Amino acid sequence: MLKAGAARKNITPPIGAVLQGYAPRISTNIHDDITATALYLEYEKVKTVILGIMTAPVCDEEVDRIRKKVCIQTGLCEADVTVCASQTHSAPAVQTIPGWGEKNEGYCLDILEPAVIDIVKEAKRAAKPSEIGIGAGQSMTGINRRQVGEDGRITLGQNPWGPFDPEMTVIRFRSKDSAPIADLVHYGAHPTSIGATGDITRDWPGIVIDSMERHTGCMTMFLNGAVGDVGPRLSNGATTGDLEQMYEVGNRAAFDAIKICKEIKDYRDADLEIESRMISLPYRPLPSLDTVRQKLEGACRDAGRTCLDTAELQYWKNVKDEYDKGDIRKEKVRLQTITRLGPVILVPFSGEPFAQIVLRLKTYSPFQHSLCLSTTNGSDGYYATRDSLHRGGYEVEVAKAFSPYIFAEDIDDVLIREHMSIIRAIYVKYSSRP
Repeated sequence: MLKAGAARKNITPPIGAVLQGYAPRISTNIHDDITATALYLEYEKVKTVILGIMTAPVCDEEVDRIRKKVCIQTGLCEADVTVCASQTHSAPAVQTIPGWGEKNEGYCLDILEPAVIDIVKEAKRAAKPSEIGIGAGQSMTGINRRQVGEDGRITLGQNPWGPFDPEMTVIRFRSKDSAPIADLVHYGAHPTSIGATGDITRDWPGIVIDSMERHTGCMTMFLNGAVGDVGPRLSNGATTGDLEQMYEVGNRAAFDAIKICKEIKDYRDADLEIESRMISLPYRPLPSLDTVRQKLEGACRDAGRTCLDTAELQYWKNVKDEYDKGDIRKEKVRLQTITRLGPVILVPFSGEPFAQIVLRLKTYSPFQHSLCLSTTNGSDGYYATRDSLHRGGYEVEVAKAFSPYIFAEDIDDVLIREHMSIIRAIYVKYSSRP
């Protein structure tokens, strides 16, 4: 029998903390508290916890530290701790990105990590026999944000014919006597609707969470989906707005979530399965050393003008360092963990996949509900599609901010191939059950 439990803690920093998502800025107001929520699941000997952290993306090193501490305190395996960041652009930095700010180590050590350990313990203690109800529907909360100008230039805005994933999924957990335990809402779009203010806020997903909790009377977790090239569908035609725009899009998303929730009538027992294995993400070859020297000279002249210029300079410095060390890497190897809950699979992406990648995976997946989780278990930056590289634009150019190594041009195909291998292995076991 499946057991489920949930817990939450406030992880809001004091006013004055530096916020990440745009150029670094000092927080001047707490519009709404940011939170960390834990959903603990157990089925026979399989145990896992999903963390919904309402912050910017969490770097690889911080994910490793969270997992290790949770493992020591609770006995869970590190691979069975899934760390999902909502990617609000109005929270403290939990990663370092040149141009966008330094990681706030004090915040991570003093506020985030202790809260996470507490909620995992509490959610585990609260776990009780449960059943699940699943609902899905269409929501126009998101829109492709790679706006194509008349001159063919890509800017951040709204592209009404570009791909995005309109599916919103709600999973309800309740006890055997129908008492609510927790709700999970999954949808993909950048939480950037309020824009670059001094407000600390969960952005539009916070409005979804609060509205669902008023409606259902139980804790709600938000997990972001296909977010790489998808922004909120704001009425101003842009990808960022103000407080009024945040409420506009948040209430629209909340209406859809509540509607889907109300339509859930069937509850079922569900089993739990976890499949972990290493996946390989290849890099492009580094630019030649002569190119590095030439680019460094130009980048030094432009550094500091914009976040991208600062990142450009740091990128060429980092590439030069790689040559100096003499240890050139060809790939990034990650431990990937996919969780199956009955007919649902949770597929983490340690970056921001473009919608087309997620839509492809959902099409190929044999499971009824394939929920792809962005900015989960690390921060690789954007997973762009091959055809988008030739047009360029922000998501393509910002790759230099994350690493001296840029993923191979066919990273979209690689992600599909690596993940479908795991998904099919899970499905073979799932479909052969007695």
